[in-house]
Amino acid sequence: MSSIKDRLTHWNAKIDATGDVRALSVLRILLGPIVLLHLEDTFRRAADGIIYSDRYYFPYADWYPEAGRGLYEPMLWAAGIAAIAMSAGFMTRLATSYTAFFVGYNIFLSKTHFAHNRAFLLILLITIAIIPTGRYYSVDAWIRRRFGGSTAEPRNEAPLWPLWLVRFEIVVVYCSSALSKVIDQDWWGGRVLQLRAIDGYQQGVDGGAPVWLMDMLADSTFQWWFSKGAVLTEFVIALGFLHRRTRLLAIWIAIPFHVSIQIGARVQVFSWAALAALIIWVTPKARDRTLVLPRGHFLGRAVPLLDWFGRFEVEHGDIDEVVLIDRPAADGAEVRRSGGDAIWTMLSRLPVTFWFAAPALLIMRTRRSGQRQPA
Repeated sequence: MSSIKDRLTHWNAKIDATGDVRALSVLRILLGPIVLLHLEDTFRRAADGIIYSDRYYFPYADWYPEAGRGLYEPMLWAAGIAAIAMSAGFMTRLATSYTAFFVGYNIFLSKTHFAHNRAFLLILLITIAIIPTGRYYSVDAWIRRRFGGSTAEPRNEAPLWPLWLVRFEIVVVYCSSALSKVIDQDWWGGRVLQLRAIDGYQQGVDGGAPVWLMDMLADSTFQWWFSKGAVLTEFVIALGFLHRRTRLLAIWIAIPFHVSIQIGARVQVFSWAALAALIIWVTPKARDRTLVLPRGHFLGRAVPLLDWFGRFEVEHGDIDEVVLIDRPAADGAEVRRSGGDAIWTMLSRLPVTFWFAAPALLIMRTRRSGQRQPA
């Protein structure tokens, strides 16, 4: 009984928790262009005088309000302006809220507008509309510093329950996607991927792909195995997200997974949105590592420029090599790294260098562990 009570207390504390959400400011910046890409065809048709009601559409419900041409077109162009303002961080709360509103409104205008990838984008937009993301990397923040006279780093604490919620929803997306493919025998058996490869065979060859590669992709035996690998990869990513020890591995796998999907399949903006959504797994704590550099070290300039998530407190001292004071161990003991270990650990926590540095760090630590073992 006490165990249940402790668990409920733990989750209650989680709901009330606050944390640093500057990483979501980066997500906000990335979502602006993704929204514009999502609405690209709608913009193009509207420029030619064509809106949703001029083509076949199937309303979700009779009571759903439908904007006529005189209202829909201004709403659409305002959404484009709002998406740009959202990325720039100008009037951030208003811009993010209106962008989320219009994308959602447009999706539910017609059943033909709905797709799971669009719903995924809407989930992300609602999240950044709920959480204040304009305190960093925004025109709003620049205006406050420029005209407010404050040079102190802004307080970026915010309630974290929307973050926990969107994490849960994204895990559900991966799991449900994988499960639906397991149930669908055409998908699990490789038929779906084989037909896609056959349909794109000539286009691939004309685009410069080797004939042997296109033959392999069109082969039923290869796709029988490959489809199972793709489905299991989705499960691995989803379950990997759930634990802190496996989260970096899941993110590392998800990056090439979504890039390959974008290259090989038509999923509209899903791959870009899914790649941007990996940001939500950044631990909501700022300056939880201290990087101590020799005076004049080039990393003193590079790290602040690349540390978009605010992971490192950079200090300088009279030392001969780079030192990283990492997060405390489980028992609370200080974790101090130096030299190459410190540099590679730091690179594995920066978004631009993570995918390349993480495997190198793993190999280096594995070799060191092997060297410490007695013969």
